[in-house]
Amino acid sequence: MPIRLLQLLFRLSVLAFLVGGVLIVLGQAAGIALGDAAWVSAVEEHAGPPTCIAASASGLIAFLLSYANKPQPAEAPAEPQPAVEPAKPQPTGAAEN
Repeated sequence: MPIRLLQLLFRLSVLAFLVGGVLIVLGQAAGIALGDAAWVSAVEEHAGPPTCIAASASGLIAFLLSYANKPQPAEAPAEPQPAVEPAKPQPTGAAEN
């Protein structure tokens, strides 16, 4: 169950920082189009911190999920070992030509 909760929190935090990023970009673009420097500054000042917090949270949750989702190594079945033949005795005292 904790993995499902982490996955949900990850999705929500990614959605939050993506929406925050889009709001920052569109808000600053509107400020530039209006020629209002205070607007451009205010958008980043108000929407920037929550967006950065959401991005940081999604990064930390992704790190936790990378460890939580690792499959546990299954015990490999024992492979049959080839039969070892006993060493053949060497002939001793063989006549040399």
